[in-house]
Formats: sequence, structure tokens, C-alpha cells
Amino acid sequence: MTKNYHDRPEWSYSDMKLILDHGIDYAVAKKRKMLPQPQSKAIDLGQLVHMLILGGEDNFAICEYDNYRTKAAQEWRDEQLAAHKNIVTKAQWLDVEAIYEHIIEHPHAEKYLLGNDYKHEIEMYAKADGINLRGKADAVKIDGEVMIITDLKTTAQFDKFHKSASWNHYDLQAAVYTLIGSASQKISSNFTNYYFCVAETVLPYRVQFFHAGLEFIEAGERKLRQCIDAVKEFGDREPNFMLEEIPELGDFSL
Repeated sequence: MTKNYHDRPEWSYSDMKLILDHGIDYAVAKKRKMLPQPQSKAIDLGQLVHMLILGGEDNFAICEYDNYRTKAAQEWRDEQLAAHKNIVTKAQWLDVEAIYEHIIEHPHAEKYLLGNDYKHEIEMYAKADGINLRGKADAVKIDGEVMIITDLKTTAQFDKFHKSASWNHYDLQAAVYTLIGSASQKISSNFTNYYFCVAETVLPYRVQFFHAGLEFIEAGERKLRQCIDAVKEFGDREPNFMLEEIPELGDFSL
């Protein structure tokens, strides 16, 4: 991965979904690092699953201590934190191992995620209507004129994924990656197939693959058009948080 990939100037899916959820001024301020970064200390097991499945930098340390009451445990903890490691408990590691095993044993994993023809953590770049875009695909496979892009998602709300996919703007992600993937590989977007591998982070650790259908991609393309228009209209001005619009609230009476 290119050094400082997340600091690059192109707009990513993650940048643009902030436009949809919080507005262009907020998204630009976040992109320019004018807003504080989240301070959550919670461990994202999804990041660890990604690292085991797809590779990447290992920023995790498994804690062999039950608590930090002893001097040795405290010194070990302080060493890991000084090295910017995320500490994982033994219980969390067992969860990750189970998730990992369920993914690699899934009957579709070889075909859509882990086959020898797949490349992982692939950076892709393209321009859409004058706006530079970037993305880092979890898995990419080129088979002649056909390209498969697969994104690995972890969730504790497995049964809600097919509904939450739109709320979380995964349709926007699919549209962006289809566009930049096909452009970077000089393949027609009509021959690009986008999949999600969804892994449950709690028992029973279910795994399922979803295909991004035409309606899903088209919904994402409409969101992408909205985001591109907002970026172009914003131009080089400074973010403004004095919201002048006076919207009309609905009837919230019980």
C-alpha cells in the first residue's frame, strides 16, 4: 500500500459518505483534518480479521494476562501501547480465530475472495467528471474481460446486513469501486462484478456472500453523482458550519 494512502488528496468512498450523512462542509473539514479524530479505545475485531485474511501490517498484540495487577503485566501493556499496538484479549482472539476459520472454509471463499488469481489490498485510482477518486479493494480478480471485486465486511448484526447495506452507503462503495476498478484495468463496468463477504463477529459466526445487483449499483451511482456535484460546487472555499437553512420539522407528537 502506498505510504500515507489515507492522506492522499483524492476522494474516497469513506470521504464521500460523510457528504451524505453530514454535509459537504463537514466532509471537507474532516478530509482536511480540521476535526478531531475519534478517541474510541474499543478494539475493532474486523480490522484483525482483515489482517489475517488479506494481509497487511500487524498492529495487534494478544494479551496473555488475565488482568494488569502485576508489575510484569503492566510493563507488558505499556510496551505494547508505546509501540502503538492494539491489545487483544484471549477471548477476543478466540472469536477472531473462529471468524477466520469460517471465512476460509466457506464454499465460495476460493471463488470470490481467496483464490490464487486474486490480489488483495489493491489501490485503484480514476477521475469522474473532473473529481479524482481512490479506493483500496480487499480482493480483485481479472479473468479476461471480466473483473471481480470483493469487499470483506464484519458485523455483529448479521441478519440486518441486506437492509443496513444501503443505510451504510455500501451501494456508494460498490459504485465507486466498480468505476475506478474498471477504469484502472481498462475493463467495461458492464463486465465488473462486485461482491460482499459478510462475516458475523458473534456466535455462531455465520458467513455469507452477497452480489451487488444492478439496482444496488445504480443506487450507488446516484449517490456518487450527488457527492461529485457537492464537491464541485464547494470548490476551494472554507467549511462553513453556520447552517442558514431553516427546515420544517414534522409532527413528532405521540
